Amino acid sequence: MIVHDLIQDMKALESALHRWSRGQATSKDVSDCYVQFGVEFNAVIHAFESYDIPTSDLHAIPTQLRSALEECLGESPSLNALDRYLPEIRRLLGDVLHGLRAKQPAWRNATTAAPVRAFSSGGPRLPPTPFP
Repeated sequence: MIVHDLIQDMKALESALHRWSRGQATSKDVSDCYVQFGVEFNAVIHAFESYDIPTSDLHAIPTQLRSALEECLGESPSLNALDRYLPEIRRLLGDVLHGLRAKQPAWRNATTAAPVRAFSSGGPRLPPTPFP
């Protein structure tokens, strides 16, 4: 599921930060991981909201995470810089996980009650078809 992909992207972001602090990754590498996190985060939000599961409590987290990352990456790469900013970054990533975990019962109920749901794009979501 897309939540799994989001969790993988969160791990990749943290890993990129650790590599950055040791000079083994650039700030662009970290930024690319953040962008991928954002793509998956938006996909998860869209999925939950398509079942009328409120997610407004999570909406500010990517912006807060971006700010923390910008501050961190504004420093020279070092373990000291990482140590200063990693607790806040981990807290924000944890907030995403806790928020999604709190929504799991609503997700299970919604997907069990209505396995195929119309999305805002109009019509039911159909499985992708292969190219001819």
